[in-house]
Amino acid sequence: MIRGWHHSPWFAYLVLAAAGALFPLALAPFFWWPLGLVSIGVLFVSLERCHSGRQAFIHTWWYSLGQFGAGVSWVYVSMHDHGGTPAWLAVPMVAVFAGFLATFPAIWMALRQRWLGQHLAWLTFPVFWFLHEWFRSWFMTGFPWLFAGDAHLFTWLAGWAPIIGSYGLSFLLVLTATAMMVAVRQRQPLLLMVLLAWPIGWWLQQQEWTQPTGELKVSAVQGNVPQHLKWRREQIQPTIDTYFSVTREHWDSDLILWPETAMTLLYDRFKPYMEALANEARHHNSTVITGIPYRYPRSHMNAGEYHNSVVAIGSGEGMYHKQRLVPFGEYVPLEKLIRGWIPFFDLEMSSFLSGPAHQAPLKVRQQRGEQEQLFLLAPYICYEIAYADLVNASARHADMLITVSNDAWFGDSLGPKQHLALAQMRALETQRYVLRATNTGITALIDERGNIVERLPYEQTATLTGSAQMRQGLTPYMMWGLWPLYGISALILALAWWRRRSAARPAGS
Repeated sequence: MIRGWHHSPWFAYLVLAAAGALFPLALAPFFWWPLGLVSIGVLFVSLERCHSGRQAFIHTWWYSLGQFGAGVSWVYVSMHDHGGTPAWLAVPMVAVFAGFLATFPAIWMALRQRWLGQHLAWLTFPVFWFLHEWFRSWFMTGFPWLFAGDAHLFTWLAGWAPIIGSYGLSFLLVLTATAMMVAVRQRQPLLLMVLLAWPIGWWLQQQEWTQPTGELKVSAVQGNVPQHLKWRREQIQPTIDTYFSVTREHWDSDLILWPETAMTLLYDRFKPYMEALANEARHHNSTVITGIPYRYPRSHMNAGEYHNSVVAIGSGEGMYHKQRLVPFGEYVPLEKLIRGWIPFFDLEMSSFLSGPAHQAPLKVRQQRGEQEQLFLLAPYICYEIAYADLVNASARHADMLITVSNDAWFGDSLGPKQHLALAQMRALETQRYVLRATNTGITALIDERGNIVERLPYEQTATLTGSAQMRQGLTPYMMWGLWPLYGISALILALAWWRRRSAARPAGS
């Protein structure tokens, strides 16, 4: 790769960290996807020079430190600007977070080196990349962020998303990088046949996996309440007044969506306001869905416990409790030990319970003269939309997806832009429209191809209005999930293991 690496390991580590820092430029909001190929190629060549699991771990860790250090730097905004953590402490905390995340790919690549060495490296490297993304998506509640495939919302590879999901796009992208490098260096042009996946992806983009079954006029309210004021007692009534007055201007919409915890009153205390608004909404044949914290009543076994929830009122109905909680934002790991250390560990509403699995979708009734149609919406709160498996499971029963968030925690950083792109990928995988409402932005309506139909400017009080298709049917990815990738991975690993055993067998035996 670069002469003298073995004689200057620290220079090699810096090169790897710099290559990793290029990786986020392939993702939103830049989408400079060729840099993703270059970045991954540098790591691949570096690992080819490793002779032990320990070396593979160190090289991958430095690469991933650059990747996560640059890609999740937006965590600093929530820690420093809104969490009260001083800069001198927030910066190393972000570095520790990035270093922790970097251990996951490092462990997987170390296992690859130990188990398989360099046998069929151009195939096993994409497999272990996929496995580390899959592992990171669920381990310790998961952090399914900065996946390689998410860079390809707008390339030919996007055609594969409804078939193999973003995990499969990651596999194809990494396979493209490794196959090209080996084909050129070892003069094996047949490996370039991997590139056929790209034009096939273009052809797949022309296919329609789901069918329209109706249309809703939708609105999403962006209240733009500053985060430092949002939870103050004196802000409760102004917030209610803002959302109510804006909503009354859009009673011609079938669905009006408010952001995550738009109402900072607890559900039971908001009920008098909610009942009045629900009656008004029913009168206009409209449904309002809002994010709101829910507290169990005294008669319940979970009395006094909280959920981060959304509730539908008016012509619609249903309640959803968030399942995938954000560590430190919505619950504090090892709470009894670290509460009170710094203000960041004592944020408002950071003691939520996770909701149960397999919750019913929200219902929206559309009245057109004498005809009434019932549509089902799959709701996701905040970064739940990043979980492809969660979305895949509930979207199959839904006509549309809705997601609410409060990205004010991260300011005008990379975080909200990456978050929006993840919602676009979920729309593409499920071929469903997605309506997204956020407190300060980015509020958007996304079509079944992952394209933004309408969006609001950042940090403005405004309402988005548009028409959303209701769609039914299952994409191949919704039917099969990750099983095709599991199968391909198992075959590749078995072949590489056989090659290694054959190479280790004495000649003539």
